[in-house]
Amino acid sequence: MTSIAALLLPFALMQAAETAPSAGASHVQERFAACVAQIDADAERAYEDAMAWASEAQSVYAYRCAAMALIGQNRNDEGARRLDSLAMALNPIDTGLRAELFSQAGNAWLLAREPGRARSSFTRGIAIMEADPTQLPDLLIDRSRAYAMEAEWRLAEEDLSRALDVRANDPLALRLRAAARIQQRAWDLAEADAQAAVTAEPSNVDNYLILGHVRESRRTGEPVMMQ
Repeated sequence: MTSIAALLLPFALMQAAETAPSAGASHVQERFAACVAQIDADAERAYEDAMAWASEAQSVYAYRCAAMALIGQNRNDEGARRLDSLAMALNPIDTGLRAELFSQAGNAWLLAREPGRARSSFTRGIAIMEADPTQLPDLLIDRSRAYAMEAEWRLAEEDLSRALDVRANDPLALRLRAAARIQQRAWDLAEADAQAAVTAEPSNVDNYLILGHVRESRRTGEPVMMQ
């Protein structure tokens, strides 16, 4: 089973170190890490502990962990709403943290099968980070997944192309763009992306799978359905 931390918090501890107050920052980081780690073991207990922490210290990281704990209980829409609300309530100067919270909210909306809401959250994060293009690829890749869930393949492709303009040869972006191009019957472009993904990450079987999907789609003339 994939952990909630892995799904929603790839850079959380780094962000905590960067954005927590200087006084007691290490304690906040450690408490947040412990709270997140507890979610997979006992999400209900993690939620209770996070809310107790929030009541005690009104820490943004306490509320953040509580929202993640809701997602750990499969209460994805509740967790997503809390993450969106938390991002909107923060000081606008906290750009990195706000963008990450919107990213987490978007991923929670995807788990809730609400691609329109996910797209809205990701778009807010993208708008915040436009001034720092190096931070955009992950948000653009995530928004492309929301577009794909809505079968908006051209828009998904555009976001993935933007991500690849900033971070060339990203295997995930190449795989997803190949999938979007398969759905548009752009076989040559899709195969080029799949081949590039294989070259960039030859040990990942998913890259060979997408290449196989491209070739089977070209053979039959119909896009292969992918999960």
